[in-house]
Amino acid sequence: MLLECRRCQALVNAELMGSYIRQDEHFGPVTYGLYRCPKCEHPLLTDEDEYFGVSRIYPPMDKWINPRLPAPIKAAYEEAVSCFKSKAYTAAAIMCRKTLEGICVEHGVTGRNLVSALKELKDKGIIESRLYEWADALGISGNEAAHDVNVRISKVDAKDILEFTNALLEYVFTFRDRFEEFKNRRSNKPST
Repeated sequence: MLLECRRCQALVNAELMGSYIRQDEHFGPVTYGLYRCPKCEHPLLTDEDEYFGVSRIYPPMDKWINPRLPAPIKAAYEEAVSCFKSKAYTAAAIMCRKTLEGICVEHGVTGRNLVSALKELKDKGIIESRLYEWADALGISGNEAAHDVNVRISKVDAKDILEFTNALLEYVFTFRDRFEEFKNRRSNKPST
């Protein structure tokens, strides 16, 4: 299985050393796998279920990316993470801005620019005031990075931009969606 080895800082074809399946009451069967990096022999532990797919749980991932994200948004955010890992911090900020634009498109927001699109997300109730403030700041940073050749994004700022973008993705595509699923399950539950 192709896994990222943090010690080698490379994608490796990890060797399966053993696995077992555990029944989870919420996600069904979860398969745990113990792998070995073929280059440095460092251990890697994964879990896999139908809801989230395969995730490396040891060593922990730098950023967890929801596999259920719409493909273009997931690709943009993964590219932002790749840029950060490559020390291309300004490029990471620009890709986070692109990720925000993808969130807007996914929710049918048609603002003429990112500022108005984010406001529309807030007005539609897709994001709340605090998340709007974060998204607006991210958009401004990404805009400066994309349009001003003199702007260079520092490692610390790029890390914050990635984390705030990830928080927005988590809220919009994980917690918000899962809460709606929870409410639907509760409303369809027979009365006792």
